[in-house]
Amino acid sequence: MFIQTLLIKLTQKIRLTGTFRKTILLIFAVAITSFNSCNKEDLTPDEFGLSDFEELWQVTDTYYPFFEFKKIDWDSIYAVYQPEFIEITESRKRTRLGDLLNELKDGHANLMDAEGNFLSRYPYPRGVKDLDAFSYPLVTNYFSDALHEGGDIFRYGILPGNTGYVYITSFPQYESEYKLFDGVLDYLKETPGLIIDIRHNGGGSTNASEYFISRLIDEDLEGVIWTRRDGSYQPVIIHHPAGEYQYTNTTVLLINGKSFSTSEAMANLCKKIGHITLIGDTTGGGGGVPDEIFNLPSGLTFRVPTRYELRYDGEHLEWNGIPPDILVPQTAEDIANEHDKQLEAAMEFLSEE
Repeated sequence: MFIQTLLIKLTQKIRLTGTFRKTILLIFAVAITSFNSCNKEDLTPDEFGLSDFEELWQVTDTYYPFFEFKKIDWDSIYAVYQPEFIEITESRKRTRLGDLLNELKDGHANLMDAEGNFLSRYPYPRGVKDLDAFSYPLVTNYFSDALHEGGDIFRYGILPGNTGYVYITSFPQYESEYKLFDGVLDYLKETPGLIIDIRHNGGGSTNASEYFISRLIDEDLEGVIWTRRDGSYQPVIIHHPAGEYQYTNTTVLLINGKSFSTSEAMANLCKKIGHITLIGDTTGGGGGVPDEIFNLPSGLTFRVPTRYELRYDGEHLEWNGIPPDILVPQTAEDIANEHDKQLEAAMEFLSEE
């Protein structure tokens, strides 16, 4: 209505009269009607807008453990966002709920639909930096034979110099999948050195990472401390050796800025294992643990960390990541030039052992 009034005043201002003036107004009226019809869903306020916002803000306020560490004033953020949600549209609501979660600067804080598909992701800086700094197809160029596959999770083979190699694509939920690691080690057990590559591995189940660790230790290993917002913490887990044998020859864990979440939990434990050396670049810095999926009134869902992991040295893993023992930065230009400096550094390191 405002636009129609404005058009009338405009035609009067430029002294359009008679049939021509009516024709101009009719054209604009048809265009406005068409626009409203095509975008009816976008223009209709979402009935769940404010209630979704309030629920997400309140749950986060109750459980999120990093407000003090990150110096986030969540109350001030409420004052900025809340007025928008009184009559917000559905499409705009999803965008702004994602923006609200991104205020946490946390890769584990995500808005999702009812099926669990991510609608928002925080672009954590080291992940952005290393986004194009790794290529699995390039890795295969270093092998004379095709790599073997262990389900959808493992790619493994033997490099020149009889060095074992396994790429772990993710940390699967099901035991039947992660226990395929047994077969990988059986194939590689005679190698004098092993490279475990978790670059660009975004995480998954901690049960899987703990099982992998159990095959790499021959004595009990004290785990890390998981802490909640109120300061309470989970008793330290003791990791025990598992399997018929354990691989304890010199091992390299390859990491980069896209190694995130459970990959970092594994790297954190490997820092405490004497025969394992970390090579590559600092991991992404996702130290929070999103234990639960929370429901919103509209049917959307979201997650935020409710506890967090401290690093091997007592510092926060969140934002800080796990640094390598041997820093080897790598860029998209290196990959374009078919040069995996991190893998080559790992091969050289093992050849000198």
